[in-house]
Amino acid sequence: MIGVKVPLNYGHLTGVLRNWSEFHVRAKHKSPSWGSAPLLVKSAKILDHYAQQCLQDALARSDAEFSPLAEPLRLNLGKHRWLSADREESYSDWLAWILQGISDSAEILPLFALDDEATRDLLRSEEIRVHREVWSENKNSRTDIEIQFGERGLLIIEVKVLNPGSELQPELKRFNERVTPKNVELRLLVLLGTEAPDAETNLSEFTFTDWRTLCKRLRRYANRIKGSDLLRAAAILIFCGAVEQNLLGLSCHPRRLRTMATVNYLHEWRCEA
Repeated sequence: MIGVKVPLNYGHLTGVLRNWSEFHVRAKHKSPSWGSAPLLVKSAKILDHYAQQCLQDALARSDAEFSPLAEPLRLNLGKHRWLSADREESYSDWLAWILQGISDSAEILPLFALDDEATRDLLRSEEIRVHREVWSENKNSRTDIEIQFGERGLLIIEVKVLNPGSELQPELKRFNERVTPKNVELRLLVLLGTEAPDAETNLSEFTFTDWRTLCKRLRRYANRIKGSDLLRAAAILIFCGAVEQNLLGLSCHPRRLRTMATVNYLHEWRCEA
């Protein structure tokens, strides 16, 4: 960047600045020396200026990629009460609506990394039906999203927008014990959340997909369909922007030293296969 001298190991120095700012918390009663404060503040300003330039470049690249639409992070969705981080039903409803508009299993399965050859072949050309909040026959559990692929396959998606606690494991066990229609040849179980559960958690045959990965895949899907269905592509991107801002903490106006997280994300969605 012209006029900005940037250290080679940007990520390392960002971590150093964060650690220093939190030193008084970790050191309990000890006080940090303020002798290096002016140098740290100067370095923080340089790093932040560099990161802001990177962010503006990344936003412009996304704008160009999505044209005639634009980068959804430019739309402030962080103050919308309906889309706050604790409104799980809102995100489930919106995701179900997106999936309802996809008529090909070959487009749905890759969103959750379920597109192995055997699954693709089995569910190819099957009619897709999406349902919300389906109760089990004994009424002891209710699934968030169910996708039926004709009479051959069933995909159950359990949606989480907050990190689950100790209730997750018995909850997944109940879903796993849900009675599946006898004629269904394949049942797929997906847990969608912000962070993967710890290694001790038994996922009961569920596979985990994180919101970050799903949104990057939805961005690429929306970019593919914009030529034939511009309005729907726009709605999908707005959904991605809501998840990214409210659940992932990304922003086009981030706090100092948080900018590169958004820059890296915008690079990933465009460059990952």
